[in-house]
Amino acid sequence: MSWRQVAVIYVLLALLISYMLIFERATQTPDTVEPTTAADSLLGTDASSVSAVTFRRAGTLVRATRDDQRWRVVEPPGAQVSPDLLEATIATLTAGQASEKLSHEPESALTAYGLDAPSASVEFVMREAPERPITVLIGARNPTRTAVYARRSDQTSIFLVGMNLSYYIDLIFDAAKP
Repeated sequence: MSWRQVAVIYVLLALLISYMLIFERATQTPDTVEPTTAADSLLGTDASSVSAVTFRRAGTLVRATRDDQRWRVVEPPGAQVSPDLLEATIATLTAGQASEKLSHEPESALTAYGLDAPSASVEFVMREAPERPITVLIGARNPTRTAVYARRSDQTSIFLVGMNLSYYIDLIFDAAKP
């Protein structure tokens, strides 16, 4: 290979690098991820607003209350459920994770979402309104099996919530077994 051919290759390489620096960098826009807000969540609040939570599934009950910013299981007595697991579960329905609102459905259409016979329910007591708890019914998985359907007791909307909610609920009931 002659010096002339090597010089041509270096010139072409310099032109290619210049083109990439000028044009390719200008077309790339940084991806901005918007933080999840409390309004985007199923409960429409942040996790610190929840003062008590009750999980129900197949006749079994697990109740926990928040004491000094830590969760403590009060029922069944002696249950060893991690406070961090409770916190993570609550975060999936509060400002920790956005929920997609699908539609408003009449009671007769709940079968399609598995909400006519929910797999579990979670009752939340809020600090601001302890006399009005909010119950969230957990339905079937979506067709891609990446999320579950859920519905608040005080709304007709159906929500799509990440599959980790169902997983966390399973872990809570497993930990609460005697």
